[in-house]
Formats: sequence, C-alpha cells, structure tokens
Amino acid sequence: MRKAHFLKPWFDHGLRRVFAIILAVALLSAVVARNGVRAQQPAGFAKLSVALQQELTASDLLVWSNPSKGTVQVLIQTVGPVSAGLLAAVTLYGGSVVRQFTSINGILAQLPKTSVLTIAARSDVERMSADHLAQQSSSHLEAATGANVVRSSVSGISNLDGTGVGIAILDSGIMAGHSDFKNAWGASRVVASKDIVSSNTNLTVFEALLGIVIQIVGDLLGLLFGNNSNDDGYGHGSHVAGTAAGRSAASGSSRGYMGIAPNANLIDVRVLDSRGLGQTSDVISGIDWVIANKTAYNISVMNLSLGAASAESYLTDPLCRAVRRAVASGITVVAAAGNYGSSPFELYGSITSPGDDPAVITVGSANTHQTDARGDDTVNMFSSRGPTRGYSFDATGTKQYDNLLKPDLIAPGNKIVSAESSGCYIAKQYPQLCVSGSGSTGFMQLSGTSIAAPTVAGAVALLRQENPGLTPPLIKAILQYTAEQVPKANIVEQGAGLLNIEGAVRLAAVLRHDVSTAISLGTIHVGNTLLASNSTMPAPVSTLDGQTFNWGGYIFAGGSHVLAGAALFKQYQLVYNPAVVWVRNSVTINGSPSTNCQLITSNVIDADVLAGSSSVFVAGTAVSNGILAGQGIQFTQGITFSSGIMLADGTAMGEGLALAEGLALAEGMVLAEGMALAEGLALAESLGSTENPNLGEP
Repeated sequence: MRKAHFLKPWFDHGLRRVFAIILAVALLSAVVARNGVRAQQPAGFAKLSVALQQELTASDLLVWSNPSKGTVQVLIQTVGPVSAGLLAAVTLYGGSVVRQFTSINGILAQLPKTSVLTIAARSDVERMSADHLAQQSSSHLEAATGANVVRSSVSGISNLDGTGVGIAILDSGIMAGHSDFKNAWGASRVVASKDIVSSNTNLTVFEALLGIVIQIVGDLLGLLFGNNSNDDGYGHGSHVAGTAAGRSAASGSSRGYMGIAPNANLIDVRVLDSRGLGQTSDVISGIDWVIANKTAYNISVMNLSLGAASAESYLTDPLCRAVRRAVASGITVVAAAGNYGSSPFELYGSITSPGDDPAVITVGSANTHQTDARGDDTVNMFSSRGPTRGYSFDATGTKQYDNLLKPDLIAPGNKIVSAESSGCYIAKQYPQLCVSGSGSTGFMQLSGTSIAAPTVAGAVALLRQENPGLTPPLIKAILQYTAEQVPKANIVEQGAGLLNIEGAVRLAAVLRHDVSTAISLGTIHVGNTLLASNSTMPAPVSTLDGQTFNWGGYIFAGGSHVLAGAALFKQYQLVYNPAVVWVRNSVTINGSPSTNCQLITSNVIDADVLAGSSSVFVAGTAVSNGILAGQGIQFTQGITFSSGIMLADGTAMGEGLALAEGLALAEGMVLAEGMALAEGLALAESLGSTENPNLGEP
C-alpha cells in the first residue's frame, strides 16, 4: 500500500502518458537502428533532417536516461516569423533557446531528445536539423587525392588528419610562425627544429656543449609551445611542409589550401641554405638526426624533396645508404623523383638520388590540370622517368647499370598552392607565383616532383594514423596497389599509378595493427595472416569526385619485378620487413647477405609476363587490365632465395623487367647515363622544368 501511494502522484499528474510516449519512441528507435525495419514514424519525424533522424534512431536506449547524453542542439526553421508559442514550448519541454536568427525564420535550441518529436509536430515548425560543425570546403589537393573523403567517412573510417604523427621535412627550413602550421588552438605544430647547415664544426668543447644544451632546451620548448623555427630564406621547405601538413581553411569564396595531413606534427631539419643548396653530407647528417630522434617526436615519415648525383649505384651511394638505414629503423622515406624528364626530349633514366634507392618511396609529378576530377590527369613532362641509371663496374671493368623500376607512383605536383615564407628568395625572383597574403599568411604556387613528394608524405601520415603497425615497405605496397592508372603512361613514367588516398586508407584499415611489433619480436612469419581479425579484403575500386575506377592491383618488388593479387595482403610477405632489401639475385637483412629465405608466398601473381616485349615501357593500364582479365602466372610455391639463386615454383626466376642495353628508344626519347649533378651537392628539386623553373605546365 505504501508503495502504491508513493507512485500515485506520478500517475495523477499525467506522467504515465508521457512515460509511455518516451518508452514507445525509445523502443521504436531501437528497432529501427538495430533491425533496419521501416515502421510508421510518429508525427513530426518527417520534418527532421536525415542526420537528426539518425541521431535519434541510432541512440542506445540508455541514452534516454543519461542527462549528459540526452540532449541535442537543433536548428528549428519555422513557417513564417518565430512565434512566442514556439519559444514558450521549447522552455516548457525542458529546452532552451540558444539564438534567434534574423537571416532566416528560425532559432537554435538545445532540446532533450525526448522532446524533439513533440516540437517537430507543431504546425509552425517547418524543418529541424542537427547543428553540426560547419567544415570548410576541401582544398584542390585534398579533392584530387581523395584526402577529403577520409576526413568524413569511409566504411567507418573518419577524421584522419595526421594527429599524433611526426613528419620530418629535410629541406631549407620551415617558417614555424606561419598560419599554415598552427593547430586548432593557434600554437605551431613545428615541434622541433635542427639546423644542419648553420652548424659550426670548428667549436671549442665549451661552445659545443653550450650548443647541445641550447638545442635540448629549444626542443623542450617546442614540445610545450610549438615555437621551434629555422629561417626559410629560400621558401622551398615551408611550401613543402604546407603541402604535406598545411592547415589553411576556407575563407569566404576561397577553398583554402589545406594540406594532406593538417594536424600532423612537423619536424624541421634544415639541410639546404637560402639558395636551396646543401652538401650531401648535410643531408646525411640530417638523416642521422632524424633516426636518433624518431622516438622523441614520433617521426613516422621523412620527406626529401631534394636531389643529388645518381651516377653511382644505389649499393654504394652514401645518401642511398643513409635512407636505407632510416627505412630499416622504421621510418618511411619519401623522395622526389627529380625534374629532369624532358631536356628537350623525353628523358628516361633521369631519377636522382636518393630517389633511385629501392627502399624509398619515389614520387613523380602528376598534372591535375587544376580540376578535382582525375580523368584528365597526366604525367608532367618535367617529371623524371625511370629506370634508374646508377652504375658500378664488375670484375671485368664492364659497367653494370642498376636499372630499377622507378618512380614508385605519382601525385599532384603541378601549380600547387602552399605556404610562402616571409621574404623568401623564390617569391622575390618570381613574384608572379605569389597567390595571396604576405608574411605569416602568404601563399604561393609551385610545381615539381618536390611538391608531389610531400603529398605522398602526408598520405603516409594518414595511413600511420589509421594503422600504426604498418611498416615502410608495407605502406609502399599499399600505395602502389591502390593507385589509379593514368591512360597512355608507362610504368617508368607513372610507377604503379596515381596516388589514391581513399583506397589506401581502406586497405590499411583491414590489415593487422601489430605487424611492426610482430616483426621486431619475431612472432610473424611468411605466410601468416596479414588481415586483422574478422576482416576481409576491401573492394578494389574507389569513387572520387563522382568517378569510379579500378585499383591498379600491382606492386614493384625485387627492383625489377611486378607482382599482383590479393594474396599480397592476405598473407605476410618477408619483403614487408623494413630490414629486408631484395634486388634481383641479392637479398640482405639488416645489411647482411641472406642465403636462404622465402620472400613471397604462393598465390601471388607474377605480372612480369604482361609487359611482353615492351619491357619497362609497358603501359600501366595494360598491366592492370591484364590482371583483371586473369592473366599473369600464379605462383604455387612463391618466390624463394636459395644459394644465390632466385627460385619460383622450383625454377630459376628471370631478371624481371629491365631496360635491355642497346634497346632503340622511340623518336623523341633519350636515355640518360645517370644524373651527374655537381659532385657532393644536394639541390632543392627545381620547381618545374629547367627552362622555366617555377611556372609548371598547363
């Protein structure tokens, strides 16, 4: 009796009816959300925006009883001017009016979710929408690469912006105070800086120790306040950094110049001077510093938009050796291919160092023709072509060329707008490149493979944010496999194709997140599953800007081989170990020769045969279409290296795709003998063609 008496006031005041309505709506929400059943909706439901409908129907039953999660901010548009009755009703049903508008008939209100349908059912309410965060329009670079898609939602993947990932930029410096490098709270994302160029080796012991102390204090301040800065008198480094990780939001009618990973941390390593020049030794010292500090700043990717002499084989080139060590340490190295693709004929064999090293991701330049749609994209004529032409001499004195397949892929690198450092040399020499603003808000337009490279570096940051366990060679394979084929471009012009961030992120998401750790612990072996638990391979197609296209579906391996097939990512391959370098009949692990190991599992497809007599000049579309048509040879035993011989299914494996010496090139094509730049000199990649270095191509 006492219990019934206690509940009686609830029912006497009509709350029984309210409770019944609440319970009915909650149950309806659960049914719709969990079972997808289309039931007759209550009054007012049709007036809700789709997003607001989902906000209500997708909520768990517990949310209705949780005051901290039981409200929603809504935009209520009315039929005619906002009535006093509506304002009163919002308050009556437990809500509050946040703002009343003058440009539209409506209000912004905070409402309990249990009251949304009641307010929506009013005759003076026309429409109700959730008050979502207004986001800027995608920049051209984001839209052209698919980065804009992974900002919103791709099969449950969302909001990838590079958060927590460190990108080391080895260049002419970064203007840390530029607006492009601020985070959401206005602090600089340049968390550390190291000036190799200005380092003085003729110091006393006291001066050297003082310099170390100053550097440590500066790094700590950078971590706390993001105020580290190197001067960027040339302007190249700041533009490169902005392409990889700039944060320029839309303003007014401008789309903004957002980079690929706009919330990644930047590590500024100055290895080029105010004219874009530096010694190769400076670059190597910069690489050493990055390796030593990779843990402190979570450096996952290093960008090298510079080039040095590549006449020497990758085997002995000191810059190549340095980047291989960086890759073996777990850092993904992205390098510009070079801007020597035409001089004046189409120049093959023009890849510069360190882009000619098999361990790095070498990037050529694509021309988007300033459209977001990818159907008109082409390879820039200035973009360096493969194969690599570094060489050594054998015991008989015969010159032996490396002839490795490069570049690895291409990315937008023509007329890209990014940060302009204050008073930079480039802007002074070519004022027509300045696009808007000045000082800390200035932007300019540059072209070159040095701009395409940081586009890929930013993409690597997104992949590492999505799946921190990815290794450098696995990242390269993902980027190649998901790339789109450019019509009429051969594989030493475009590599495996055009960067496709949307596809790469989806593929990365289904793979194990512990690969790197498992390799270091020795708990993963060739043939073990590479897919995450309960995951399957994603559909090998992407849709960007309304265009649907197939992934290329192949990767480069062993320096001169083309491999394909989903088995590449269903099972662990030894070549995904960053300490492994495989080039033809040479395999090293941590720099030491290996004599017996399985590199590739069964069911992987040998796509070398699809090249036919055209060898490295085969069109990427021919390779990709052949794979889709079921051509190529499926390995039944995989690829094994045994006693200095590469074996596939028990037989000796061929040399793969190579440029036969003495092969006649088509008219208008020239074969370089290696890019012999000034000995020991590293150059910022020229910003376009050598004849007109800063204007790019139409």
